[in-house]
Amino acid sequence: MLPAQPTVVARAADGLLAHFPDIVRLSDGRLVVAYREGAGHVSHEGRIAVVTSDDDGRNWSTPRVVVDGPYDDRDPKLAVLSDGTILLSYFVLEWTSDREHRNHGVQLRRSTDGGRGWGEAVQVGSRWWASHGAAVELPGGDLLLPVYNRPPGERWHRAVVVRSTDGGHTWPAASEVSLAAGDTFHFQEPTLTVLHGQIVSLIRTTAETAYLSRSTDDGRTWTAPVPTDMPASSHHALRLSSGEVLVTYGDLSKRFAEHRETVGRIVRDPLGTWDGYRDIQLYDSGHHDQANPSSVELSPGRFLTLGFDIPARTVVAFTSSAADF
Repeated sequence: MLPAQPTVVARAADGLLAHFPDIVRLSDGRLVVAYREGAGHVSHEGRIAVVTSDDDGRNWSTPRVVVDGPYDDRDPKLAVLSDGTILLSYFVLEWTSDREHRNHGVQLRRSTDGGRGWGEAVQVGSRWWASHGAAVELPGGDLLLPVYNRPPGERWHRAVVVRSTDGGHTWPAASEVSLAAGDTFHFQEPTLTVLHGQIVSLIRTTAETAYLSRSTDDGRTWTAPVPTDMPASSHHALRLSSGEVLVTYGDLSKRFAEHRETVGRIVRDPLGTWDGYRDIQLYDSGHHDQANPSSVELSPGRFLTLGFDIPARTVVAFTSSAADF
């Protein structure tokens, strides 16, 4: 199943490519999208731009650059808090060669005016972390942000959560809790989904399938990670109005194409196993560099998912419905 024609959300500036879009819906119905612009998937001049839509994604504003530091600002993620504050998280790499870099860690900025203005960046936890999942707000008001990387002296990437108790103003390293670590493969790109009485972390690995870990005490302790049947990389998990979870991801198994394309599934009972659900193909740009999807629910059972098209230098959007799955 492929959409008839994806909608163009944004086009990268001349000489740059669009990567890694993320989307949220505000309480007033506006859609806000952040994405990275750079000369390549990894390149020193990465910056973050934002676009908005007032009509469920049919039309989009002119892109506006909101983060453009001296290094590679990458993988932006958005979260909307209960008071309307928007959080923008990303991580920063200083490339010293084509393959070598210094990590400047995960940064976070806050917007209290619907994404029009953004505050100064604050550091999230220790300086060596990278990020892929957005921050989440817990029922008690604390925030958690999932991060990952290889701490100094360690061989394998681990997944960690960092906590803020002041609305995202500070994220002390002392609050870090490991949610997945191993000694035979990497745990990378964790995301968090807040359910009734439980937080679920879906984690990309180098073991061909994503792993799942759960917490029932607001992220202070986590179950041992277990494998799923999802060959998922660079995934996104969206809790739906029905209580189900829409998972979209880059499919490493290449079931539908000769390269990683964007697929999705609806997990009907997310408090149980996430295995055994039907995957459908959502988008294929025809290029090997794609996926990193992100979704919103436009109305009950109707979804808008983002991807990117490297040859066209665009962020694109495509729709699906619960009936498709």
